[in-house]
Amino acid sequence: MGIAQEREQVEVPAWLAWAMQRPGRPCFLEVDGRRLHYLSWGEEGPERPVLLLVHGMRGHAHWWDAIAPYFSEDYRVVALDLSGMGDSDHRQSYPEQFGALDIIDLVEGAGFGPVIGVGHSYGGSRVLRACADRPELFKRLLVLDSFIVLPGVEIPVDTANTSSKRYYPDLPSALQRYRLMPEQPNPVLPILANIARHSVREEQQGWCWKFDLNLPVGLAHEELGVSLLPRVQRPVDVVYGECSPVVSRQDAQQAVELLPLGRGPFGIPGTYHHMMIDQPLAVISILRGLLASGAEHE
Repeated sequence: MGIAQEREQVEVPAWLAWAMQRPGRPCFLEVDGRRLHYLSWGEEGPERPVLLLVHGMRGHAHWWDAIAPYFSEDYRVVALDLSGMGDSDHRQSYPEQFGALDIIDLVEGAGFGPVIGVGHSYGGSRVLRACADRPELFKRLLVLDSFIVLPGVEIPVDTANTSSKRYYPDLPSALQRYRLMPEQPNPVLPILANIARHSVREEQQGWCWKFDLNLPVGLAHEELGVSLLPRVQRPVDVVYGECSPVVSRQDAQQAVELLPLGRGPFGIPGTYHHMMIDQPLAVISILRGLLASGAEHE
């Protein structure tokens, strides 16, 4: 049974229906001849703090659709599509730290800074690097189950097949092939279906994934955590999923100890790596709590 069929058989809870009825506004920022796409929720204005959300590798801004509306009363919420992902343009080539550069370009170019940065997985490590390089653009950070290259920590293997572009004859066929990496149990199916739908687009040859096949693969060129984390001169809350195969409590604790202003680690019980899919209400709750308890940094 495909994702679309499963979604039809699952009742959408009221809290999720409320969020999905408040979609983000699509926006674009042109940088050096290419466009960065982002979604925006909440009122605009210089008095509104900006909460910047950054997705994981090969993801997109719509990963935050069920989360972002719950913060739009107090913040202008912005969810970025990194280059080569979602609806942002592909790059001709990808510098080693292109994700951090995208974040810096958006915050500077749109005049958002200083922002509160929230990053999940790959997005968390990009936010950390952007803040290390340009601290004046950030107030504080919250990183969610983000892998950092640390001593003694095994580097995850990227198992995505990106050798050639594949087309599907119709939308249901493409959605049938959508997979989380790493896979995990018990997703909230309407959220997963929404993410899957925004992961594909129709071209002349058929339906295909939006992400660029030329995106960098693996973590061989990552800056080591022992070098990166001490350079992050802003408060950082470190959150991890207690069932995550990507970040253990020990990994998260080591990251906190290396951060000059680290706090945590904060574990979410029963939660896997893709936490906004399996425990979205817990993610909303912990973000609200951490933002409130660190309000002096805003």
